[in-house]
Parts: sequence; C-alpha cells; structure tokens
Amino acid sequence: MSAGILIRPMTPEDVDGTYLMSSLALAETADEKEQVLNRTPEEVEVRKERYRHSLEQDSEGSWIAADGEQVAGVALALVREGIWVLSLFAVDEAYRNAGVGRRLLDRALEYAAGCRGAMLAASTHPAALRRYALAGFTLLPTLMASGTVRREAIPPDLTARQGTKKDLDLAADVDRRLWGAAHGPDLEFMLRTGGRFLISECRTGRGYAVEWKGYPAVVAATAPDIAADLLWACLAESTAETEIRWITGQQNWAIPVALEAGLSLSPAGPICIRGELGSLTPYLPSSPFL
Repeated sequence: MSAGILIRPMTPEDVDGTYLMSSLALAETADEKEQVLNRTPEEVEVRKERYRHSLEQDSEGSWIAADGEQVAGVALALVREGIWVLSLFAVDEAYRNAGVGRRLLDRALEYAAGCRGAMLAASTHPAALRRYALAGFTLLPTLMASGTVRREAIPPDLTARQGTKKDLDLAADVDRRLWGAAHGPDLEFMLRTGGRFLISECRTGRGYAVEWKGYPAVVAATAPDIAADLLWACLAESTAETEIRWITGQQNWAIPVALEAGLSLSPAGPICIRGELGSLTPYLPSSPFL
C-alpha cells in the first residue's frame, strides 16, 4: 500500500483533510474520537490555524502522505534557532504498518539538517516509539496529572502577573536557557489564539507560562519556586477537569503542586530528545511547539 502513497509538501488546500485525519488518528479511544467530532467550530478553527501557522513559518518541514485526494498521514516540523521540533506526526489507521510513517518521518528529519538539537513529544504507540529510538532520540518517560483542581488548595499569595508584549524578551531569554532557543512566532501564535501570558519575577529568578482554558500550555522558569508559582496560576483558572502533561523525571517540582491540587498521576508518552539542548528544567513543554 505504501508504494502508491505520495509523500509531498503540504499546501493550504490540505489543511481541512489534515485536521480531520490527524485528530481521529491521534484519538486513542472511542470517547476521544467522539470528542473530536463534537468540537466547536471555534476549537476546530484554532487547530486548523496551527497548521496554517506551520506552513507559513516552516513550509520546508511540512509534509503529508497523500493517497489521491485523501490525506493518509502528516509530519509537521519546525526549526527555531538551531533546534528542530516535530510538531505533529500522525498516520491514518488504515495506512499504518506499511512504511508510510517511516517515509514521512524521514522527510521531516531532513529539515533537521544542521540543527544542533531536536525534540518531540510522543504518544505511547509502539511503532512510533520504535521509529524515534531508531532515529537516535533518547526517550524520557513522563507522567500526566489530571482531574479537578481543589480550589481551597490554591495558594493565596501567587506572584504571577499578566504578561505584555514587553515581556516577550524575558520569555525568549528563559527559553534559550531551558530549551536552547526562543519560541518566537510560536509563543506569539499561542497568545494570539487564546493563550494567557503569565510572568513571575522575584529575587530567586523569573519565568513565564501560557495558560489556555485552565491548562498549562507551557511553563518555563529559572528556579523551581518560580515554576511552581506559574503552574498554580495556570491551575487557578481551571473551572473543569485539567491536565498537567509532559512531567519528566527532571520536573519533580511539579509533582507536589499536582498532588496538592488534588490531581491524579498516570503514565504518559515520552519526551524524546537528541543532540544539544538547554537544561530542560524547570520546564513543562508545549506538545506542538515544545
């Protein structure tokens, strides 16, 4: 089946098909697929806008697998200041185990040529994990915390404040220290599409977070107490169930926050890294932009 599949650059006309295919392919349960089909038009548009953002910023890293007019798979990669990130990788269930994923990943990795480091957030799918390991990535196990926040546990003396455009330079400095590069246009995209920019500064350090509907989309700081303050500030906005994702062994500072907030811990997919990156702590990455 793979021989008849064309691996080609993604175009704006592919966005609708890519959205539906990837959303259903990444849903692991029937309930998750039902949630995909019941998303509001606004939620769907934000996700499609992310794919358009990838095309605008990283057209050379945006690839699909096409079976005629049907999108069979997608790989979107970005490069920021010498750091490569796999932003999206999905293959339609009907086309798995036929080499489509390998061919897509190979094309996306070509965009990493000359980069000093690489990073991605993985699912628990065995075939995908095998491909990442064979591509030279180190797989870091993670935990996910989920549940409803205990409102009475939220500290009353949080120092995080609303960020402004003037704070983008602060965020870039923190990014370079922790991640090895600044998120730049991706941070601006998150803020433009509904993310709330939070800043925390005190004598022990500084950091920033992006809160999206009560979820910590990204948390990055120079000290654990600053990161914890920002994480609490994100959770304080939660009005329903929330999640803290991508808690690696380096992020033990986040565990007490999660437990005190009344969230439950469970195993999750790994963060995969390769080459030279920053310290990666204290840091909770964004899965599409790391």
